[in-house]
Amino acid sequence: MNGDPVTDVNGASRAPVVLASAGTYHLPFPRFSDWLETWYVDRPEVDLVVQHGPSRPVHGAENHDILDYAELLEMCRRADVVVLQGGAGGIMDMRSLGIVPIVVPRIPDPDAGATEREVVDDHQLVFTAEMARLGLLHRAVDRDEFFDLLDSALDGRLPLTAQSQVATPGAAAVGTLVDAGVRPRPLTTVVTRLVRTVGLVGWDVVAARLSRFRRNGR
Repeated sequence: MNGDPVTDVNGASRAPVVLASAGTYHLPFPRFSDWLETWYVDRPEVDLVVQHGPSRPVHGAENHDILDYAELLEMCRRADVVVLQGGAGGIMDMRSLGIVPIVVPRIPDPDAGATEREVVDDHQLVFTAEMARLGLLHRAVDRDEFFDLLDSALDGRLPLTAQSQVATPGAAAVGTLVDAGVRPRPLTTVVTRLVRTVGLVGWDVVAARLSRFRRNGR
């Protein structure tokens, strides 16, 4: 694995930075922290910054419970590699920055207890599969795949910047997927998410979704 120093905009040498965020989802994501910690233990040459939310901190990393939204985006912009959970909001934020992140979707486990669940349904699996197909992210559903993606990213073998715009038919499909299987939300939450979605799917899709929300009273 190549964790050699990188050169910043001023020509100075620095350690490569990996920014990882478990998002702001209310359920913990211990698998995310476990995978990061196991990968990081043999890579002291890398600076790892983690927003872990309700999950445990990652040993040896620069840990934050929750970062300010603007600060998080700026840190993502400056990082060499961005790692996210499979939430639509964070993935669309990276799209707006021209970043192709490594994404670990939360996986539902019907046998897990209420305090052990990563997520209530499979919406992250469905959404990230479609986003990966469109080339908007690199998806890891097992630990070995995750490690390979991180190493490839630091080696320069994995593309981490967006090369083209999403075609309209694919974007429309994404708009549908975002809503699939999601329980009713307050109007303020829906409007906020739709506004953040405009850059990906366009105003026509957003308008249609707002119209559907109003018709359904949700």
